[in-house]
Amino acid sequence: MNIRPYCIFNLILLCFSLQYVYAQKDKRIIDSLIVRSKDSLSTKKVDFSGYPYAFYTPETQAAFGGGGIFLFYTERNEALRPSKVGFGAHYTTNKQYKFTLNTSIYFNDNNLVVNMPVSYGYIFDKFWGIGNSTEETGDEGYFKQDFNLQLEVQVPPLLFFADRTGFILDYKNTTIDDPQNNQFLLDESVNGFNGGDIFGLGINLVWDRRDNLFYPTEGHYQYIKFIVYPEPSDFVFSTFELDVRYYKKLLKNQVLASNLYLKSVGSDAPFYELPALGGQNRMRGYFMGRYRDKNFVAFQSELRQYISQKIGFVAFAGFGDVGQEITDLSLKNLKYSFGGGLRYLFNKKENVNLRMDIGFGRDGNTGIYFGIEEAF
Repeated sequence: MNIRPYCIFNLILLCFSLQYVYAQKDKRIIDSLIVRSKDSLSTKKVDFSGYPYAFYTPETQAAFGGGGIFLFYTERNEALRPSKVGFGAHYTTNKQYKFTLNTSIYFNDNNLVVNMPVSYGYIFDKFWGIGNSTEETGDEGYFKQDFNLQLEVQVPPLLFFADRTGFILDYKNTTIDDPQNNQFLLDESVNGFNGGDIFGLGINLVWDRRDNLFYPTEGHYQYIKFIVYPEPSDFVFSTFELDVRYYKKLLKNQVLASNLYLKSVGSDAPFYELPALGGQNRMRGYFMGRYRDKNFVAFQSELRQYISQKIGFVAFAGFGDVGQEITDLSLKNLKYSFGGGLRYLFNKKENVNLRMDIGFGRDGNTGIYFGIEEAF
């Protein structure tokens, strides 16, 4: 991979150090915070929240659809985290459609976790080329079909001192249906110009000391993932991902959340698997994939405040960039993102929010986002 070994090593040390320093203290604090009431333990009732929605993002334009989330517990255990099955479907004014199913199930005192996100869609996307200084030409658009399925099983720690060790199976099928006038896809100059199949095997390490899965107010979360895509994949490459989050309660109903994220891929990855800057979770304000390259680093913070029992707002800011090498990142080309949003608490029992954000970036980049749960 095109990332300096000492950079990975230092980031992993940072991740481990944070966990080591706060592990025992946070475990006592978080375990006390996630204890549920006796009323919630007396039943295995499934909570369901459904909602129609209309939204606009730079990636979809205007969209209409519906979704929902099932929340339940697999056993009567006061420290067990809630399991969820979330789903959604939408259709957009630029003739996109997408179906998603996102499942996370917790067993055995949170020591066994099964995650299985699935999605299928016909998507209008954009590709500006590779690098941190690509230019607008007006011909970036193209249409593709995507099917993604990932199965992740996390078990008690087998490596280091993580809370859980996960094993990953990943399958993705991408077809470039219509390259339109995109110069990079028409002249076949980019890896993955016509799509392909990839099959991945991976492992991850998870430290999860959040007091709530959907709206954390205390604790931290750290995630390291490594996946190899060997033959018979159409593209043979590997990916490395690091996600570090920290949550601190400030004043009443006020939380400061921070997130450091890094992703790196190998040299044979198709262009649509390169780390992408932008979207509704990181660097809001930029079209998802406005900048792509083999390495991506971003840092963001968000101040979250409820102003009533149901209504809240957030203010966020962040910076990041992509590069062929981590050492290519510089203050001159660094991208920034800032903005704010509204929150509506539609599931008070588990603190699940609907959110609407508006983000701003360099060079007039702007995005409006609607979704369920927090950005991170």
